Amino acid sequence: MTKRWDIAIAGEVYVDHIFTDFDHVPLPGEEVFADQYRREAGGGTVNTACALARLGHRTSLFGVFGRDEEAWLRSRLNSFGVHADDAHSSELPNALTVSMSTRSDRSFLSYAGANRVLEKYVASPETIAALSKSQHIHFAMPLEFELAKLLLPALRSAGCTLSIDPGWRKDWFLNPDSLNVLRMVDLFFPNEGEAQLLTGRKDPDDVLREFATMGLEHTVVKLGPRGAITWRHNRSYKMTPPDVHVVDTTGAGDAFDAGFIDAWLSGADIEEQLRRACICGSLSTRARGALTALPSRQEMLDVVQENSIV
Repeated sequence: MTKRWDIAIAGEVYVDHIFTDFDHVPLPGEEVFADQYRREAGGGTVNTACALARLGHRTSLFGVFGRDEEAWLRSRLNSFGVHADDAHSSELPNALTVSMSTRSDRSFLSYAGANRVLEKYVASPETIAALSKSQHIHFAMPLEFELAKLLLPALRSAGCTLSIDPGWRKDWFLNPDSLNVLRMVDLFFPNEGEAQLLTGRKDPDDVLREFATMGLEHTVVKLGPRGAITWRHNRSYKMTPPDVHVVDTTGAGDAFDAGFIDAWLSGADIEEQLRRACICGSLSTRARGALTALPSRQEMLDVVQENSIV
């Protein structure tokens, strides 16, 4: 079956207010001034969609826009070549996030806004039919089990492959039903803290072994500046990122997801999947905001060549 899109990204859409170049995250009752501020389209859905579009994929975003920011968000996505024809408009204010980002970590304060109606939108027959027109679907959102039972088998029946990065949702990771959701997808991208929360293990190799016993061998654990690790065929595979001048780590994990999905869909072996994911994640940190430094396919391949790995 011919698909309209290479990849669809479904999930939460935010407007990010990003503060950088400051001494430390403010303590309660304290005020800290940042030297730099940027307003940007954000959230894992936007970041991953734009990253995949930069890598050359026909990419469609499925999310909910608040009317107050809809025109600007659509324009920003269009500038990256991301289509949002099937996205939903809501009278609710758009979701927003305040991001305090340093070279090594970041903290977020978010408002759900129009994302409150995301699950209803995703569960609609019209949305499911539109998602089915994609070769691969990535969920940048936590899927509750009842929604997953409705959604994922229908998409598989339509010939779609599936991946998920739920983001930091402690209650979701602690819910036993979430394991059943994760078993229904082809790829799962937690960060180190999320993986530890789900498995109760701390050592990355122990985490992977635990995932394998849970039926989640398809998990790829992001380790921040230490790279990433996964488990295949009864052994672990690790990859470290290339050295770059880090300016802002916002969205690096989403760029990593995009690089891995891109390589996985191309049929690359597991080491190459990890390598290109780490490259995309690292290159995305070269400028402020999650979108500015997203690499093109040629930029990504140039780093591959510089490291003598093709």
